[in-house]
Amino acid sequence: MYTSLLSLGFLIAAANTPWQPSYSAALDAGQILKRPVAVFVGSGAKGQATLLKEGQFSPEIQKVLADKYVCVYLDAEQPTSQRLVRDLGISNAGVVISDRTGNYQAYHHNGRLTSVELAQQLRRFGDPNFVVSNTVSNTSSRVSYYNGGAQPATSIRTVNC
Repeated sequence: MYTSLLSLGFLIAAANTPWQPSYSAALDAGQILKRPVAVFVGSGAKGQATLLKEGQFSPEIQKVLADKYVCVYLDAEQPTSQRLVRDLGISNAGVVISDRTGNYQAYHHNGRLTSVELAQQLRRFGDPNFVVSNTVSNTSSRVSYYNGGAQPATSIRTVNC
């Protein structure tokens, strides 16, 4: 009973706040809520919005993130985040959208982009039933083939924290 009450409390907290305090918490929430995970990389206290050329999330982006995603922000300047940021292949600002497990990347963008571009990608990959078969990226071609739960293909970066 204790475990189920704890899980219920976590589920309610995660559903009300798409932003999780850590990558591992985001992966846990993604599993429970059956939502994809959006990892934003930037610098500073409100650095997740530095990803955007406009410098802030539009109301549409905020709504899509709240309704469809579990989110985490990694500050590239913080020593505790630097290894994960490097493993994700992001230099200073970027975003990675993965399936709810974090094993398969659907979208990888290293660098800044416009609100319109981000909104388009968030809508595209926000369906909880979307099956990741390759990674859309602005830096290189990454291909995986979803294999029903077997180990990720070697061309996919899997980050374990």
